[in-house]
Order: sequence, then C-alpha cells, then structure tokens
Amino acid sequence: MNAKNRFAVVFLCVLAIWIVLNPRGSLIAHCQGLRAIDVVPDEERRSSIHEVDGYAYLSEDMTVKETRKVAFSNAKRQAVEMAETYIQSKSKVKDGVLAYDLITSDAQGAVSILEQKDHGIEGNNRYHVWIKAEVKYELKPQNPATAKTEIMDVNAPLTVKVWSEKKEYAKGEFIRLFIQGNRDFYARIVNVAADGRLLQLLPNKYSSSSFFKGGKTYIIPGRKDQFNLKVSPPFGREKVIVYASEVPISRIPLEAAGAGLGYYKDSRDALGRDARGIVPVPAGSGSSSAEFYEAAWNLRTKPE
Repeated sequence: MNAKNRFAVVFLCVLAIWIVLNPRGSLIAHCQGLRAIDVVPDEERRSSIHEVDGYAYLSEDMTVKETRKVAFSNAKRQAVEMAETYIQSKSKVKDGVLAYDLITSDAQGAVSILEQKDHGIEGNNRYHVWIKAEVKYELKPQNPATAKTEIMDVNAPLTVKVWSEKKEYAKGEFIRLFIQGNRDFYARIVNVAADGRLLQLLPNKYSSSSFFKGGKTYIIPGRKDQFNLKVSPPFGREKVIVYASEVPISRIPLEAAGAGLGYYKDSRDALGRDARGIVPVPAGSGSSSAEFYEAAWNLRTKPE
C-alpha cells in the first residue's frame, strides 16, 4: 500500500470515529445541508400576514349592518392586493426577473381573519374596521428545471426545509432532524406523535432562541439540548411541523414534558392559530406585513 492510499485509509477511519463520537457535529450538518435543496415537504402552506384598515361609506341604500359587512369585505380585498405586491417583491431571484408566478384565490377564499376590531361609525359618514389577515398563496415556478435551486435562493419567498435521514424508524433507533431556511427566520418546531400529542422541540428550556440563520443547517437535538429522539411506543405515523416567519413568532402556551420540552394541550388547528400570533412589520407604504411559512415532514415508527 503506497503512502497516498495509507493516508486515505487513515483519513476515512478518523472520519468514521469522529462521526460516531460527534453525532451532533458540524460535519453531519454540512453533509445534510447539501440535501436541503432536494427535500420536498409532505405538506406546505405559504401565506403572508397583514394588518389592514377597511372602510365603507354610509348610504341610504344600505343598513349599518350591511355597511359593516362591506367594510370587512374591502379589508379582505385590500389584504389580497397587499399580499400580491409583497410576495412579488420577494420573488425576484436572478437579474430582477420574477422566478415564480403567484397564485391566489379570490378574496373570500384566500383570506383568514386572525384578529379583528370593529371601530364602528366614524365622522358620521363611514364605517371603520381593522383586521389582521392571513392570505394564502402558492408559487408556480416559471422554470421547473431550476425551481429547487431558486426556491432556496436568499431573495426567494421564505422557505424552511425540515427533514430526517430516513422516513421509517424501528423501536430503539434514534431520530435526527434537520432544518434549513433560505434566509434568516424565526421558527417553532413541533412533533406530532402517533397518539396525537404535540411536543415542541424548539425552542426549549436549553435551546431558548427561536432565531435561525439562513443557509445554515441545524440538527435536532442540538448541542445544547437535553433530550434524544429515541423511537418508543406508541408506534405509527408521526409528523414534524415547522412554523416559520421573518418576524418573531408569539410564545405558545406549553405544559412541562421533561428534558426542557413542553406539550401543547390543544388541537393542531389551535396550535397553527397560536403560531400565527405574530406582529407584522411596517412596509414602505406604511402598512404592516410579514411572511409566514408552514411545512410538515412525515415519519413512520414501528416496533421492529
């Protein structure tokens, strides 16, 4: 064996030992990070959240109740218009060219009202309402051949990939999860167990930050965490959900589960609403807007 081959063998042996001794090390994160572009979420929901004032003028042709309804309808329509402008401004990837077509449904179908305030009649001539609205949308790549790369570009709409090394695990095995965003983001990562329990993995007591750097691959559990994800009963289909935004996400009420983790005791739908309790930031027009991204990765655990 020549010197070059001996060096290669020694290097591979040292590398293997290092990986065994450092299961949460940076090399694993780097190798898995290369996979992020090819990861396809099992579920994905894109939206933007906007704070909007809606108005409707009083007239002899409408009752006050009807005028109020028009004010809310105007606020929803304005939220859709704001979303189209806001997301399009974040969809230009190369040479200022729009890389994705933005797809939204009509105002009624695309908008969910997260919060609302009824200010009533102002100045004896108009009805005033305020809403915090979530506008759902989809992205249609103009060039499918380059879509995987473009969606992880720093100038693309917020995207956060979550995945594991495989999709099926047996009793006693350890699961490692990975997350990576195309740009800086705030997030909460939750595991939906086979029995439906909702366990927040990040942030936790020992890894308390909800801020993540774009382009960096994070491992769960990480260096600071005091837990392992070891497969045990109940077995079945599990899900890992990431709730992410470009602005801080509201604190979610949790009950202690040990090892610095916490259970969410309500339903998944309620969890989604709580996670969207963000405060949008003012855009250039004076309105308040923020991107929101939700994705899920499905797993299956089995007794053997």
